[in-house]
Amino acid sequence: MKLSLGILLTAIVLFVFGFLYWAVNPLPDKALNTVPDSDAAAAAIGEQFPDTGMYSVMQSGLGATVIVNHEASEEVDPLAMLYGFVHYLVIAALLAVVLQNGASVAAHVRRAFIMGLAAVVLVEGADIIWWGYTWGWKLWGGAYHILVFVLGALVLSKFLPDDPDVID
Repeated sequence: MKLSLGILLTAIVLFVFGFLYWAVNPLPDKALNTVPDSDAAAAAIGEQFPDTGMYSVMQSGLGATVIVNHEASEEVDPLAMLYGFVHYLVIAALLAVVLQNGASVAAHVRRAFIMGLAAVVLVEGADIIWWGYTWGWKLWGGAYHILVFVLGALVLSKFLPDDPDVID
C-alpha cells in the first residue's frame, strides 16, 4: 500500500512539474524560431497538409518535419491531460521497479540520473542526428527528461521498502 501511494504521489509531483516546466516556464519556447506572418503560415500549412498527421518534406536546400493537427484548439484537451497523468503513473511505476529497495536516496538519484541520461542520449540524440531537430529545443527536452527521472526518484525513494526482501 505504501509503495502504491508513493507511485501515485510521484505521478502527481511529475505532472505538476511538467506543467510548470512546459506551460509556465517561457525559456523552452525561446529555442523555437518564429515566422514573420503566423496567419499566412497557418493557412499555407492547412492548404498543403490537408489531413491531420506527421509529414516529412525533403528537397535540395530544404528539409522539414511538420506535425499537423486540424482539430487543435487553444483550450486544454482534458483527455490529453488524463493521458499525460497516466504517462507519469507509468514512469513512476517503472522507477519503482528499477530503484533498489533499501538503497540510499543518493543511490536512487544516481540510478535515475543514469536512466534519464540514457533515454536522452537515445531519443533526443536520434532526433538531432536523423530528423534535424535543433540543439536548443532538444537540450530543453533533454534537461526536462533527466529532471523527471531525478525528481521521480527523490519522491519515490521515500516510499520504497527499507528491507530489500520486503515489498509492500
